[in-house]
Amino acid sequence: MTPSSIGVVLVQLGTPDSPDPVAVQRFLKEFLSDARVVDLPRWFWLPLLHGVILPRRAPKSAALYRSIWRADGVSPLMHYSHAVTRGIRTRLGDDIRVELAMRYGQPSLKQALLTMVQDGIQRILIVPLFPQYSSAATATITDAVCAVFAKQRFQPALRFAPPFFADSAYIQALADSIRARLDPATPMDWLFSFHGLPQRFVDQGDPYAAQCAATARLLARELHIPDDRWQMGYQSRFGREPWLLPDTAQRLVQLPQEGKRHLAVVCPGFVADCLETLEEIAVQGRENFLKAGGERFTYLPCLNDSAAWMDGLGELVKRELSGWLQKR
Repeated sequence: MTPSSIGVVLVQLGTPDSPDPVAVQRFLKEFLSDARVVDLPRWFWLPLLHGVILPRRAPKSAALYRSIWRADGVSPLMHYSHAVTRGIRTRLGDDIRVELAMRYGQPSLKQALLTMVQDGIQRILIVPLFPQYSSAATATITDAVCAVFAKQRFQPALRFAPPFFADSAYIQALADSIRARLDPATPMDWLFSFHGLPQRFVDQGDPYAAQCAATARLLARELHIPDDRWQMGYQSRFGREPWLLPDTAQRLVQLPQEGKRHLAVVCPGFVADCLETLEEIAVQGRENFLKAGGERFTYLPCLNDSAAWMDGLGELVKRELSGWLQKR
């Protein structure tokens, strides 16, 4: 087995091709049609999705995407994901094939996998770029990869990198990126905001909430933030059923009333800035916090393409390739 027969696929959730309502609706249709994301009965959910939710939500979401879209014509998520992919290629060397794929939208996960196999890649490492495991994100990547090869005559050897919610390389990269922008000793309170998930998913065995809590504890410890100066929240609620609490949007309004008027917000569940961080937190969250009486709101960007993160992710990938790489 030669190193050139090894491939790595970095997988992000996805992004619309443009902030146009048609492109946004196409993306949302694929995303929200996944039974892992919304597991309601198909006979109930799909007519509701196509008849009510997509026609209403797509134009609104498109306007929000336009507010954060980059001048070079791509979304922040796409920009940073490509930058990280280039960084990992540099760190792994030319003998390892590294590609970026999106679970929903382009570049296609299916196409990335099939192209690798056609080019002679026999061993493939899949790296979901989600620090914490959730069935609505991580598991759907596993489903999609297995579906690609379910009817193929040749199936490559596959590995799936585990969630890195407590990995020292990830925690250290997070802490370093935060310290580069804000001294953790600054007298203020901290909110670690993670993407939400229906409470029912966790009750049924999804480890997401426990892994988010572990990330928050480890990050606070690394930054030497006292326990009474930080807390967690879950954002991006969707639908009417109970979701994980506390709710970030509610906490941003409540904190000033509790005397916590200087706030730093970190989103450790996202490795790249996107609509949920740049618009929902850095814009809407800031506005709501200040309206409620807050005096200082500091949003700390995601890891994005920081050198510390690319170094950390590179080490994580090398570790998962252990045994496949020949010593040289």
